[in-house]
Amino acid sequence: MIALKSIKVSKNLLLGYWVILPAIFYFYLFLVSFDQQIAIQQLVLEIPGLALALLLSFLTLFQAASLYFITSREMGSDAVKKFLSFSMIQQILTGNIIGAALCFFVNKNFYGDQVEASQKNKMILYSAIGFISLISLIILLIRIKMKGV
Repeated sequence: MIALKSIKVSKNLLLGYWVILPAIFYFYLFLVSFDQQIAIQQLVLEIPGLALALLLSFLTLFQAASLYFITSREMGSDAVKKFLSFSMIQQILTGNIIGAALCFFVNKNFYGDQVEASQKNKMILYSAIGFISLISLIILLIRIKMKGV
C-alpha cells in the first residue's frame, strides 16, 4: 500500500496492468487456437464470449495508450484526474474491479502542475473519452444480449 503512495509507481502499475492483462488474454487465445488446431478467427466465431473478451482487451490497450499519452503531454492534473475518474467508472461497468481500484488509487494520489490544457489537448482527451464510452456501451449491450443465450 505504501508503494501506491508514489504517483509514478502507481501510474506505472496501472499502465502495466492494462497492457499485461490483454497480452495474457491474447496468449491464451493463441494457445487454445493452437491446441484445437483451428484459426483464431474461427475460434472467435464459434465462441461468442471470446469475441466480447477480444473487444474488451482491445479497449483496455487503447485506455493504456490514452493514459500514457495524456500523462506524457502538458495536459495538467485536472485533465488527468478527469480521465482517471472516467476510467474508474468505465472499469466498474465492464467488470474490471482491479482496474477500477488501481484507477482510484492513481487518481487519489495524483498531483501535478496546475497548467491549463490547450484546446487541442482537451479535444484529444474528450475524443479518447468519447471513443472509450462508445466501445464500452457496445460491450455492455452485447453482454446484456448474451445473458439470454
